[in-house]
Amino acid sequence: GVSSLVSQDSRREEYEWLIMPVVLQDPAPFSSPDSLTDSTIITAGIWRLIMNEDMSAYPTDSMNFVTVPETDVEIQIRELFGDVDYTHQTVGDAALMITYDEANKSYVFPAVPYIMAYTPDVEEIETVDSETVVLAVGYIPPGLVWQSDTDGRSYQPEAEKMMYYTLKQNENDEWQIYAVENAGLNGHDNADGSLPAEESSAPESDAAEESAAAEPEAAPAESSEQESSAEGESASQEEPAA
Repeated sequence: GVSSLVSQDSRREEYEWLIMPVVLQDPAPFSSPDSLTDSTIITAGIWRLIMNEDMSAYPTDSMNFVTVPETDVEIQIRELFGDVDYTHQTVGDAALMITYDEANKSYVFPAVPYIMAYTPDVEEIETVDSETVVLAVGYIPPGLVWQSDTDGRSYQPEAEKMMYYTLKQNENDEWQIYAVENAGLNGHDNADGSLPAEESSAPESDAAEESAAAEPEAAPAESSEQESSAEGESASQEEPAA
């Protein structure tokens, strides 16, 4: 049992590390890597390189910007999405600006980028077949992934939204990202993948109380009918006397 739990945790960590470069960007859902934008593909490749490679091996300028050959980024992209089409170009935003140097066929970006982004929490793993798995991924909001309360007990913040990640194995039995889907499309959450607000519904006891409160109202009507009947009988008895 312990061995099984350790194995499952290891798989979760492996999947979280794989999808991290995409989760960090929080891109729109896509049905295949071919439908991804060049910006998302290139930025994911850069993030994977930062996460997996020794950045000190690349030349860095006085502003702490590193220069990386485009071929090294291509390797990372292929590991993530397989053979996907894209055009090398400058991408990114204020959080991570990635400049493409066409003359030198290289990318220039901060060696230690600073961003405020989501991090993944794989909550469920569904094995579709021997080459496909679907992950239910919680998006942990910006901040520390693990935090502590006033008593020093660590806890993980709740996910802000849920997304489904489809992974497929390539010819080398390596997992790659194939698609991302809003969790809401399957009726689990809202259409944008965000978790639904807690629904407030009246407890059954309240409904029973309301029903019970409504029933006594019929009693006066029954009493009124009895009184009318009594009055009618009294009147019919008085007529012969007259």
